Amino acid sequence: MLPPSRLPLTPRNTLTFVNLFRSVMLGVLLAMSLLQDSEGLPLVDGGALFHVWALLYALLIGGWFLLREGKLAHGLQLSLAIASDIVMIVLLMGLNGGVRSGYGMLLLPYLAVAGLLSSGRYALFYAAIATGVLFSFEGYQYSRGFSLSPDLFQTALLSLVSFVTSGMTYQLGRAARESEELARRRGGEIANLNQLNELVLQSQRDAVCVLDETGTVRQFNAQASRYFPGLSRGVLLPELAPLVERWRQQGCPAGSQFIERNVRGRQLGGRMVPILSGDLRGVVLFFRDMADMAEEARRIKLAALGRLTANMAHEIRNPLSAISHGDLLAEQADDPVAQRLTRIVRDNARRINSMVEDVLVLGRRDRIKTESLQLSSFLAELVDHFGMAQPATAGRIVTDFATDGIILFDRVHLARIVTNLLANGWRHSSRSPGRCGWKWRMAPIHSVC
Repeated sequence: MLPPSRLPLTPRNTLTFVNLFRSVMLGVLLAMSLLQDSEGLPLVDGGALFHVWALLYALLIGGWFLLREGKLAHGLQLSLAIASDIVMIVLLMGLNGGVRSGYGMLLLPYLAVAGLLSSGRYALFYAAIATGVLFSFEGYQYSRGFSLSPDLFQTALLSLVSFVTSGMTYQLGRAARESEELARRRGGEIANLNQLNELVLQSQRDAVCVLDETGTVRQFNAQASRYFPGLSRGVLLPELAPLVERWRQQGCPAGSQFIERNVRGRQLGGRMVPILSGDLRGVVLFFRDMADMAEEARRIKLAALGRLTANMAHEIRNPLSAISHGDLLAEQADDPVAQRLTRIVRDNARRINSMVEDVLVLGRRDRIKTESLQLSSFLAELVDHFGMAQPATAGRIVTDFATDGIILFDRVHLARIVTNLLANGWRHSSRSPGRCGWKWRMAPIHSVC
């Protein structure tokens, strides 16, 4: 499972981070002002002016905390905040003896943070602001006679270091952001791939179980849970562990192997596919109940036999059509014996043709078209058609509709069902008037013969 992703560094979070950094820096400077060196002097000099500076800086930090939710653009807020920080650090440097005090180095953490949180041109812009403020301060000091040539050199060196710091931290920040974005995309792709693998795994008809080289379950599907109730990841299956152990003793071959094992009264059969990736070794077991496999083979055989029967029936129709032309011979034959033989051929050809039609109907997949049928009129019409096809049934089939109704059914299919029932009823009845009929009472049709 992938670790939860961290919150993205939004502009609001950026301003919060910068303000926290300012607060920590101010707290460290105040703590240093209370400490003394070996000569008894405070580590941060400046006297009362330093405390005024600290109060002013604290007010600025509080103001930036409040402006986080203001209408100013976040980029503008960050730029103004960094510019004010640069000015405050230069003032602190001036309170402690100028650039020779070393407090100018405090500009570098601010520029580094700004470079990490901004784009390249803004990072260089902040370094330019620092350079401009430093040289402005040194120019003022030089005009008052407080600055020397070495101070100008140190100022130039500090400005150069400021540009280098801003550029390097920007490059590091950009690389970190790109790496984070790439990791986020790859994490999403891996999550999608895991979902796809899970979907494919669960859609397998075979039971699938993934084991490591110790026989511990790493992945499985719902079919495997049928054979091993309570199956879960991280458990060791004693029924399958001998298969993995035998595979290890054989030297962990990469080829697929046929497996067959009796598990809890079920004879399972399938194949074992090794997974070898570097130092990671495991196997994937695909297995099914042998009884289910035999039943599926029987269904496949029956389906193939049905297709073969349909093809044979289709092929029989062609010579059967030629045999059915015996009517022409009957018209030309004057001998009663020849006419009788021809009639026998014709009747048997019709019988075989009826059997062929039944086989083709079973193999045909017609589309069902449901429609509303008035039952009384539909059955009366069907009985009339049956009487026309079977003249001997005239007057011997009656219909009784105690309750009429409308049904939703496919007309062709219902006519075929009722016609078959009528034919069976007529064939097995006494064929006396009124002995074969139909009764309808808002229930399924029943043959009464």
